Amino acid sequence: MRFARSIKTGVKRRGIQVTSTATTDIERRTIRKITIRMLPLVGLCYIVLYLDRLNISVAALTMNEELGITASAFGLAAGIFFWTYTVVEVPSNYILGKVGTRIWVTRIMITWGLVTIGTAFVHSATSLSVARLLLGIAEAGFSPAMLFFAACWFPKKQRGTAVAMMFSAICVSAVLTPLLTHILEWTDGLAGISGWRWLFVMTGIPPVVLGFVWYRVVRDSPARATFLDDDEKSWLAETLKREAPDQAGEGSPRHMSFVSGILNWRVAVLTVVFLCFTFSLYGYQFWIPQIVKNFGVTNNQVGWISAIPPLLAIGPMLLWARHSDRTQERVGHFCVAAVTAAAGFTIAAVFLSEPVMAMVGFSIAGIGLYSAMAMIMVIPSTFLTGAALAAGLAFINGTGNFGGYLGPHVTGLIKESTGSFTLAAAIFAVSILTAAVIAFIFKQVTESAAKGATGIPKGPLPTATAH
Repeated sequence: MRFARSIKTGVKRRGIQVTSTATTDIERRTIRKITIRMLPLVGLCYIVLYLDRLNISVAALTMNEELGITASAFGLAAGIFFWTYTVVEVPSNYILGKVGTRIWVTRIMITWGLVTIGTAFVHSATSLSVARLLLGIAEAGFSPAMLFFAACWFPKKQRGTAVAMMFSAICVSAVLTPLLTHILEWTDGLAGISGWRWLFVMTGIPPVVLGFVWYRVVRDSPARATFLDDDEKSWLAETLKREAPDQAGEGSPRHMSFVSGILNWRVAVLTVVFLCFTFSLYGYQFWIPQIVKNFGVTNNQVGWISAIPPLLAIGPMLLWARHSDRTQERVGHFCVAAVTAAAGFTIAAVFLSEPVMAMVGFSIAGIGLYSAMAMIMVIPSTFLTGAALAAGLAFINGTGNFGGYLGPHVTGLIKESTGSFTLAAAIFAVSILTAAVIAFIFKQVTESAAKGATGIPKGPLPTATAH
């Protein structure tokens, strides 16, 4: 009997091992194909996106003087983009859920490229602000669409690394900042046109081209992918389907409706966290060229020096994301990264008059910022799925990005009133540290709620209804 049971156990174990090996092989093949096919294009789109986000900060090196734009007026124009971006974000992602990422991202990229080209024709602080408002309308929905796209193609086991790889393209785009400064100088006076105007034209053309490429290459779901074999499609569909109820917190479709994603209490908390995060991120990104310019360097040197922090962040961000995937923990990883950013900004604020130490501080801050960005964008997919995930990402990214208006604007006001960026860097530290504290409390509350230690609901607020 023992021998018989031993034989049966051995066969069973070998069967499990074979099945597990087969599944692992399909998983490896599928993820590799998706990564090679999709992520380079997504990364290229993000590079173009952040060139469009950064072009105004480089253009300001000469544009502000030519148009008579003050520091506070520039801060307003840079950040006012997020007014319309915030308002249009959720409606944009509602349409995304109806027409799919293929069509909607194509529309977004083409229209934002055309608006950027049109920004070359502004003639005052007012017209610049109008152009930025239009850009916010055009670009709204892009980042949530990309994150939703990642959730539709990558299981949660690989999702953190996939998102980090997408965001690493943002860091890579920093190396193109010197290119922007070169364009600014090389084209200045070409055909009697200022270099900053050429800069907007040249950074507006790539998204238009990529919009058409996106439409040709991308499909909305794995089921429509021609580059996957049938067994790979089946494995991916089954894996994503199996994970979906767990992410939603409940198996009922009610918990996956568009409205329930907006009304989920966890989305509201993460929106506040993201607002504090974007205050520091965009305050830093929009003003770092002018902060570096105060070190007494040339415009070309500004580009290279400003690129140091995001480039140094690529390796740590990817390693941190992989560690998060292995442990399947997200919020704690965000907290550690955010505290790191706060420490870096504190060092920069203390030593802002010493260029080397200031850049050491900004480099530490960059590592923390970009690592935190990859983490916070994965958190919603741990408790939402489908239309609710699209809505949640849109609400967090849209409403939270209002910090992208406040950060640059407050920085401009501080620079104009004090003549220095020291206080601004210190406020960046406080804001990102606040994000870490709120996220830590969020982690403790959600873990207690999961154990039944509190009465906090796990799903949407009671007012949520199915749609």
